[in-house]
Amino acid sequence: MTTQHQKEASGMRTPHRRDISARQDLLGRELRQLFDDYTQEDMPDDLQKLAEQLQAAFEGRGEDEPEPVQNGKDKAESEAGKPGPDGAEG
Repeated sequence: MTTQHQKEASGMRTPHRRDISARQDLLGRELRQLFDDYTQEDMPDDLQKLAEQLQAAFEGRGEDEPEPVQNGKDKAESEAGKPGPDGAEG
């Protein structure tokens, strides 16, 4: 028996190029759909704020942009915990 006959006899055959191409096309479409679905999901507010701060840091902040958050608190939150001039907490 030849090699080709042995493969056919065992139920295995070499896939044709068009079969491989069709599978690759299908996989590509499914991956693109998954990626599109993922990119359309809403980003949590905290993550969005962090992304904007990182973007501003890389691009250089303008005067009208907020200062970056330090230690998880923005300027107003940091000052709220500090005692005021009369000793009372802000």
